[in-house]
This record gives sequence, structure tokens and C-alpha cells, in this order.
Amino acid sequence: MLLDLRPGRPPLPKEHGGWAMMLTPPVVAVLSAGLDLLGLLAVLGWAVAYCLRGPVEVLRGEAPTGRAGMTQASPEVARFWLLLFGLIAALLLGPVVAVRPKVVVPLFAALAALLCVLALVHRGQTRSILAGTLASAGLMVGGPLYYVAADGAAGLQGWTLGLACGAFFVGSIFRVKTLARERRSAGFRWLSVLLHGTVAGAGVVAAVLGYVSWLTAASLLPALGWSVYGAVRAGGPVSLLVIGKGEQWLTIAFGLLLAAGLRISP
Repeated sequence: MLLDLRPGRPPLPKEHGGWAMMLTPPVVAVLSAGLDLLGLLAVLGWAVAYCLRGPVEVLRGEAPTGRAGMTQASPEVARFWLLLFGLIAALLLGPVVAVRPKVVVPLFAALAALLCVLALVHRGQTRSILAGTLASAGLMVGGPLYYVAADGAAGLQGWTLGLACGAFFVGSIFRVKTLARERRSAGFRWLSVLLHGTVAGAGVVAAVLGYVSWLTAASLLPALGWSVYGAVRAGGPVSLLVIGKGEQWLTIAFGLLLAAGLRISP
């Protein structure tokens, strides 16, 4: 029964990469723009809304990545947390929407992207680049959301934050595939380098034109270096632990450089 509920251990999403994608943009926003009550309420509501993914995985019997059983709980417990997470998210986001109605735009954009991911997974395109790109784009909403809630508009910094984070995490799809599933494809390796080089070059052009600081542009360079390493190293086996640790340190370096760059942006 739909109303058969039971408290239990919350079925939180288990993917470390997903949490990194969801948390990095709002953390960078707070570090670069400073604390704001409405902004904090907005990103906390967004974080709780992200937790809905766990109960949804249980009730669908399949994670958005296509791996069944990724989040474990009984249907009764999943329904309980689905309702509770939804209520908490609504209570946090409600005051923000009342004061800053424009926050519904990034929220609906994120929802649309993530629903498209579910549709692709349902069609069997579980690990497609399109599904990964849409998932990454949907999870980038936290940064612009913070700026919209705090200032009423994303502004140049909010857009810069969203685009930089989107480019970085979409690039992570290529970086990881280069060292894992596509490690024997020379064409894919150098496609990753080309993508990262194009993104880094766009950052340099934006800095030359005065739209962003040079430090903001520099935040994209470690990912380019890692993609080159992946292209050179991918011929042989690389442990998943090394890949994961590399992405963790890369994300930290990217986030700190981007936060510092946004603070001194023109």
C-alpha cells in the first residue's frame, strides 16, 4: 500500500561522485560570495531534495545509473523517507520561493535534466555520455541557486560558477572513462584532451576579455593536466582507487581555485 510507512535508516544516495557534483557548486558559492540566510536555506533545501534520490532508487528498484540495489531499504522505509525528505525540502525552499520567486527557474531546470536522465536509463542508455552530461548539468544548480536566492539574480559570477562546475564535472565523465572503460580507445583518450583543452582555452579567452579573473581560468588547468595524464597512462590498467583519489584531489583543487578566483573577479 502506498501509505504503508515505517521509520528506519534513511536510504541516502551512495554515489560519491553524485555527492561531489551536488555539493561542490554551493560550497564554492558560499566561499566566494559569503554567507547569506536565504542562500543557505535554498542550498540546504536543494541538498535535502537530492536525498530524495535514495528512496526513489529503492521504489524503482534501480538507481539512475542503472545499478539495482545501490540504495538498500524496504519499500515501507523508502516511502517514509520520501515523504519526510519532501516535506523538509518544501519547508526549507518555501520561504526562499516566497521572497525570491526566480529560484524556481534553476530548480525546474535541474528537475527537467534529471527526469531526462531517468528516461534515458529506462531506455537502456545507462552509461551514455548524454545521460552523464544531463546528470552533471542537473546537479550544477546549487551554485546559481545560491546567487539567485541571495541577490535575486545569478549574475556574471553565478553563471561563471555554474558553467565552470558544469565543464569540470562533464569532463570528469571523460577523464574516468579514459582510465577505465575506454582505456584501450586512443581516439577517446585524445577526445578527452581536446574537450579539456577547449574548456581551458575558453577560460583563458574569458580572462583576456576581462569577464573572469585569471585565477578562475586557472581552476580549469588541473583537469586538463589530468586528462593528458589519462591519455598517456590509459594503455595499461589503473586501479579504481587511484582514479577515485585523483578525482577527489582534483575536485578540491578546482573548488578552492574557483572560489578564490570568483572572489577577485572583475
